[in-house]
Amino acid sequence: MPQDNIADPSKPSPGRVYDYLLGGNHNFEVDRQSAEQVLKIMPFAGKFSRLQRWALQDIAVELSERRGYDVIIDFASGLPTMDNVHYKVQKGTMVIYSDSDPVVVEYARDILKDTSDVYFFQADARHPEELLSRPEVEKILAGRRKVGLVYWGISVFLSDNDIAHAARYLYDWAAPGSCFAFNAQGADVNPEDPALKQGMEIYKRMGQDTFPRSLKEYQELLKPWQPDAQGFIPLLEWHGFEQSELGKEDVAAYGPMGGGYGAYLIK
Repeated sequence: MPQDNIADPSKPSPGRVYDYLLGGNHNFEVDRQSAEQVLKIMPFAGKFSRLQRWALQDIAVELSERRGYDVIIDFASGLPTMDNVHYKVQKGTMVIYSDSDPVVVEYARDILKDTSDVYFFQADARHPEELLSRPEVEKILAGRRKVGLVYWGISVFLSDNDIAHAARYLYDWAAPGSCFAFNAQGADVNPEDPALKQGMEIYKRMGQDTFPRSLKEYQELLKPWQPDAQGFIPLLEWHGFEQSELGKEDVAAYGPMGGGYGAYLIK
């Protein structure tokens, strides 16, 4: 993942572009210009970003209130703004965020300040051991490994090897009964769609490669984790949206269900 753009106002950053698509204000003019290019090519991109964030808020409630996890560990969190996980969890739930970019980490810690039960560390989602083996994290967890784990809105930026390694490491690390909330981002999109190709090229110019793949390919990479009884849920069905909200260009690029699925994977 690119490391040199987040603090440079002359270069667009994928993280700041995402913040802009969500309606945030932690971005520069160069990011807004890149985001508007994406929106011009793929009008659904803004709604797709909000779908992912709304799903993340659902996950916070599901894991902490309904499933009873008192520790949630979120990887590649980005800036903790725009109603991120810690806004929605049940009181008393510990949230551990991480991001690979040191500048994001510093901004995040400033945003969080003295927020209780919320921590933010530098670590790369491609290598979850960077976070989980930190002495500070081990001390915070105090041996607890039955937790809620979250990889959301990042998988299309991870290679097959990245996903397979992370899934295997987390499965071996986590205690039985743990839950892994995973977003199969961009699953079953049409990689040959001209608009999607242009959008991917914009991200490539930002230094961020993308890896579109099928849902079946995602499922293979995530083994031995298995989805719960709900299986993988299309993001549109997750929120009760209607397909009529997608324009023809959206369907051509993202597929009829909005380009992406989410699942609760269980050990």
